[in-house]
Amino acid sequence: MAIEEARVLRNGRVARGVASRLVRVAAFAMLCIIWGSTWLAIRIGLEGAPPFLAASLRFVVASLTLIALTTVFGARWPQNRTEWSLVVFVGLVLFTADYGLIYWGENNGVESGLSAILFATLPLQTGLVAHGILAEEKLTLQKVVGIGMGFGGILVIFRGQLVTAGLDKAFPMFAIVLSATCAAFAGVAIKRWGHDTSPVSFNAFAMGVGAASLAAVSFVAGEPWAVPSWPEGIGAILYLALAGSVVTFVTWQWLLKRAEVTSTSFIALITPIVAILLGTTIGNETFDLVDLLGAAIVLVGIYVSISRHAAAWARTAFGAGVLPDSKR
Repeated sequence: MAIEEARVLRNGRVARGVASRLVRVAAFAMLCIIWGSTWLAIRIGLEGAPPFLAASLRFVVASLTLIALTTVFGARWPQNRTEWSLVVFVGLVLFTADYGLIYWGENNGVESGLSAILFATLPLQTGLVAHGILAEEKLTLQKVVGIGMGFGGILVIFRGQLVTAGLDKAFPMFAIVLSATCAAFAGVAIKRWGHDTSPVSFNAFAMGVGAASLAAVSFVAGEPWAVPSWPEGIGAILYLALAGSVVTFVTWQWLLKRAEVTSTSFIALITPIVAILLGTTIGNETFDLVDLLGAAIVLVGIYVSISRHAAAWARTAFGAGVLPDSKR
């Protein structure tokens, strides 16, 4: 009887573990799809509003929506100096600097596909920042090899845009890379100090900080303040606010509490694939066999980065000291 009860308990734990893993995979996939579409949405929105104003309005709508949800569901507010400091830090680094640089870069000639390439440096930057701040997330050779393969696949897919990228886009391109740096520091900070925060209320206030700061940048930059055009400006702002901010950042912070921040950053390797697929289905872009090869390389790179089987094989083939387990 005791053996049977132990078997039932063990099976129950396994089932719950599988269900939890499936939920995390579904959340990851949803983030890839939505954030993959936001590069194009930002490009469309810039046709109807100047960059910093468009970004500010996006987070105004998102912040107000999340404040309403915080009130309705009674979400836990930030409680102490550490959590409020983190709210301000993420508001300035992620929602102000990161998105300000992305909008500015795209507004100054960086195509949405090229932006996705440059932002795909996020996993490596996140791994480096996490290595220095999070004791449990060291940057192993396994991760470096996998991230390198994944980024190589991105370069294969967008090889044409890289050829046409001229020096006139150097500063806007650097802005996109720097935006990934901001996202890396913000993600690691949330992972390190935001474990007790509510994703709903935390993002409500952090996005409020971002909205106010971006409005100030817009004013200083002398952007014309007017109602964005319809449907380009307003339509894109609403989509980016509700789907691309409210849904995604609440889900992303929930996922950060249950997965490594470096692994979560692999979303940036998938979103370019989603972006080019959207360009194929919605626009007149093509997706050839070489692009499929690049997409396959990206997926293999992600597998190499996170797979325990890949790590075990490498330790067997090259020696235990060459490729340490990321869990050590």
